[in-house]
Amino acid sequence: MDMETIKSFVTTHPREICITAVVGVALIAVIRRRRKREKKVYPPNTIVHHQMGRGPYAPSLTPFAVKLETYLRMAKVPFLNEHDSVTNKSSKNKVTWIECNGEEVADSEFCIQYVNNKFNVDLDKGFSDEDRAAALAIQRMVDEHLYWAVALQRWVYDPKDGINVSKNMNFSWTLAPLVRRMIAKQSYAQGVGRHTEEEVHHVMHEDLKALSMFIGNKKFLFGDRVCQADSSVFGMLSQLYWQSYGGYGEKAIHEYPNLCAYCDRMKAEYWPDWDDCITHGWTRKATK
Repeated sequence: MDMETIKSFVTTHPREICITAVVGVALIAVIRRRRKREKKVYPPNTIVHHQMGRGPYAPSLTPFAVKLETYLRMAKVPFLNEHDSVTNKSSKNKVTWIECNGEEVADSEFCIQYVNNKFNVDLDKGFSDEDRAAALAIQRMVDEHLYWAVALQRWVYDPKDGINVSKNMNFSWTLAPLVRRMIAKQSYAQGVGRHTEEEVHHVMHEDLKALSMFIGNKKFLFGDRVCQADSSVFGMLSQLYWQSYGGYGEKAIHEYPNLCAYCDRMKAEYWPDWDDCITHGWTRKATK
């Protein structure tokens, strides 16, 4: 069928085309809802962590999945992973979420709060009120500010520098541009995306420098014992340290040797099975 025939068909059958499109969209919606309703049976009182598939050099392509799984390991609660959230997203359209005994919780921070309440966990027990307040401020800075600098670097700036994001992320050549536009649009609405690239680099370094100065020579954020916010910090830094593919993000974090050492300590402490949880540059399937 040549282009003229297609144009003629579109011109003479607009109603049929519209009806077909509407029906197609409706069928897709029904299929997605049906998939969502088809619940698996999981062990009772077990956190089911829904996330994307494993990443090439860190356990996930998203810092929030690394954050949440790290927290589950820190809290020592029973959990299992389901790598299905690309097609099975949460009620908030997020790709990192949990369920337990049929209850569903979206957003990594609300997931952590649910775990704390469900299993009576308090990793901040014994810390002062001032320490708890500082930890909350750090978590907010990392999740709500540094994240956008990291996302812009990966999806918007790195491709301009010749880094093949589609290949590195194992995304199709058609999907990567869609994600890039989505990140640009969302970051603009959030505010960080309104800055120039140089300004974004500046605020990225401000956040990294603040973390570096706060951690100093300590093992974790507040000393020899982890707090809840350590999971957020590690989740975000893992993307810069292991999954920046030689780009600006990797160079930026290496300007702060104590942050690199912090990442290595967190990995050693809570991810002894790290090599089983990554694809080693998409050369093999992760076994966990």
